[in-house]
Amino acid sequence: MSTSTISKKITIKGGTLGGVPCSLTLAFVPKDGKADFKTVYPLAWKVITRLNDNASFTYDWNNFFGASRVVTDPDTATAEADEYTPLAVNRTTDLLLDDKRRPPEFYFSDPTTYSQPTARVMNRTGQYVDIGAGYITNLDDPSEAMNTVLVVRRVVDQSPAYVDYIPTLKIWASLDYTQSQLLDSSVNNITPLWEGTLTELTGKQITITIDRDSKGKLVAKDSSSLAGAAAKSSFLKQLSANFDRPYTYSVVLAFAHPALVTDGVQSISGALSAQGYFSKTVQKGFDYEARLELTLPVGFSCNKAELDMIAAIDANPTIHGKAFIKSHSGAALISANNGLETWIEINPASRQWFDIDSEQVRTLDVAGLGALSSQYTQGENAAFNGANEESFTKASAAEVNGSGANGSADPVAIKAVRRKGNAAPSDGNGSVNNGDSAEVPDDETKFRSVRRSGGGRRALAA
Repeated sequence: MSTSTISKKITIKGGTLGGVPCSLTLAFVPKDGKADFKTVYPLAWKVITRLNDNASFTYDWNNFFGASRVVTDPDTATAEADEYTPLAVNRTTDLLLDDKRRPPEFYFSDPTTYSQPTARVMNRTGQYVDIGAGYITNLDDPSEAMNTVLVVRRVVDQSPAYVDYIPTLKIWASLDYTQSQLLDSSVNNITPLWEGTLTELTGKQITITIDRDSKGKLVAKDSSSLAGAAAKSSFLKQLSANFDRPYTYSVVLAFAHPALVTDGVQSISGALSAQGYFSKTVQKGFDYEARLELTLPVGFSCNKAELDMIAAIDANPTIHGKAFIKSHSGAALISANNGLETWIEINPASRQWFDIDSEQVRTLDVAGLGALSSQYTQGENAAFNGANEESFTKASAAEVNGSGANGSADPVAIKAVRRKGNAAPSDGNGSVNNGDSAEVPDDETKFRSVRRSGGGRRALAA
């Protein structure tokens, strides 16, 4: 399955350390307080025991959420993921126990639609379990791996655990933790060398260099600035500077039949919410169209939102085809006064559509919101390149039972949930080790298994 994700490569480099190596601990501690160190604990995601001058370690991260059943060693406080499943926002799954097998086996049910903007696991095993939250790399590949970053401890039977998280990464020096060990609240009293929320950083490559200053103190600097913090401030950015998320992108989606609209919009919205978008929809009753409006994460442009929208549509087809974009628009919030918000439309042919930090030649009577004039630079738009118009014409004429019809209902591709495996194995430079994949044996039992690298296995419903 293809799905729309945010991915980053995080490189830790040793700069000028004066020949004195240091040790580093990397962990995700969501800035919203999700990790309370009472029920939800961060793991030592990566531990670099010795960083020398000019050495480097590179790790992959993405926002493809996964849930796992975790086995926590009571002596070492290290956590190891066993069974796991992909789990998007607006989806829920049950963790179950098959006690008819010997030995008994835990497994996850197929994810189903969930009305809340979160990813939920319900414990239905009849006992306490530890549930991990993290991300999955290389889905459906022999090197597929579950990377657990948070653990919800001792979830009681018939109770939920939520596995979506804000990816706020912290880096500390000289902590006494081993990799995959649960952190305790004492880390809150130690100032990290570096901290950043990955979805708020621009670019796919984040390089963090560790140096010692003239006094010998360890310092960290990164190559990626916070999204939206560019030195040059654009016209709309100046006006929108006082607002948290001041940009929106909207589309009118067409489906093959009105019966496909509600589920289709929910599937697309669920895929986008995992990337940090907030969404709302306006429907016309029993109609084949729906309007979907996205509030953009910090630093995202309308064109990026459009590319993510197209990817979400492509990732959620049914036997009736896919939804199609009939029209699109963008807007920027420039004032809010006495309950009245004023927005300016963003021209899809302007630089602003592609880069919210670009300079525009504009004049504006701000007090009266008077005449607005611009010089625009033409750009190539993500959705309207001539293909969509023809596709939409075909879509509006198609019948639901025709193979050329369009729609989007439940995301059918994420079905394989009875996986079993360890955290991603890595070598000295942090790369995932690749192993061989064995043949799948013929079996008359309820489940079949595929061996994965690192000794883990992912089991698929037969």
